[in-house]
Amino acid sequence: MSGLLAVFLVHLIVCSMMVILIWVIQILHYPSFYFIEPSQFSKFHSFHSNRITWLVAPIMGIELFTAIALIYHFSNSILFQINLVGVLVLWGLTFFVSVPIHNKLKFGKEEHQIKRLIRTNWFRTMLWSFRLILLLCSYHLLLV
Repeated sequence: MSGLLAVFLVHLIVCSMMVILIWVIQILHYPSFYFIEPSQFSKFHSFHSNRITWLVAPIMGIELFTAIALIYHFSNSILFQINLVGVLVLWGLTFFVSVPIHNKLKFGKEEHQIKRLIRTNWFRTMLWSFRLILLLCSYHLLLV
């Protein structure tokens, strides 16, 4: 297996991992925030934030690194350009939309912030899903 194919497969795997994770978060985990007692919410949210960071941060880091590596080798590929833009938009949504909402929730349960988190997280869910489809469609580029 070529090094380039290995980079692509790692990228495809980490994107797939994030798609699975983001759908579980979107459909199951974030809605469960409504059922946490207000007196326990800060403790619960702290647990969630600490654990999810250790899980997501390395995956997103690998995803960014491999997206850059792919664009370096396929600079003329519109598919890999769109992919990299998608990764950068996901980082922006994460750090400029989701993290600030979580920073508000760490102080206590606010149902309007939970609703906002779920609503805005749909953008990340759809974008990660779109990117996975795009990557599956672009696999043929490595076979040429």
